[in-house]
Amino acid sequence: MKDINGYFHNILARVYLRLHEIIKMGDSIATFEIEDLFQGKEFSFEKKISFSDVNMFAKLTGDNSPLHMEDQFARERGFKGRVVHGGLLVGCISQLVGVHFPGKNSIIQTLDIKFSHPAYIGDLLKIHSIIDQVSESVKTVIIKLAITNQETGEILLKSKMQVGFTN
Repeated sequence: MKDINGYFHNILARVYLRLHEIIKMGDSIATFEIEDLFQGKEFSFEKKISFSDVNMFAKLTGDNSPLHMEDQFARERGFKGRVVHGGLLVGCISQLVGVHFPGKNSIIQTLDIKFSHPAYIGDLLKIHSIIDQVSESVKTVIIKLAITNQETGEILLKSKMQVGFTN
């Protein structure tokens, strides 16, 4: 009987933690506090890259390199088509931290990135993160992140960042 009680207690604890996460995330910007985070906690979301995404990024940044804007130019250089700006992928990292995980009360302090494969218009990307370290005393977490092309399985970039809490 004791084992069954422990089993149900464990299940209820996991349900409670998941409901707590859902409430913290709400419908828009997550509000995780450093106390909510622990080593091994994960969060992922998906993003499909559109023509509009790339065109708006080029307009916003002024980076209208033909590698990003001209399909034929990119193909002549060995790519499958227009290459998505690396900065647009970095924008997905910013979205992860500022909106989803941890959200409202966080800011990226350091960011180390290694790009390994290009992204293309139409790619479905998975942005996956995991907490590597938590330091409550200085209100920071270290997050490891990978962006993967869901169709090919290729890891497009890996990142490690330090995120601080503003409250």
